[in-house]
Amino acid sequence: MERFMKHKPPTFTGGYNPEGAVNWLEEVEIIFEAMRCSEENKVTLGAYVLREEGGSQSLVEEC
Repeated sequence: MERFMKHKPPTFTGGYNPEGAVNWLEEVEIIFEAMRCSEENKVTLGAYVLREEGGSQSLVEEC
């Protein structure tokens, strides 16, 4: 998680914003590629940054 957060991933808090969602996804995919994340960790880390308030960092493993 710490390594992922060092890349300063964008947050997407929802609402109707298709362009913002696409931009968010593209930015996060660049980070995943640079980190060589597994598919499982992509889901976990992506879900983390989607949440407005964050979550329990201790439950998320680093790629």
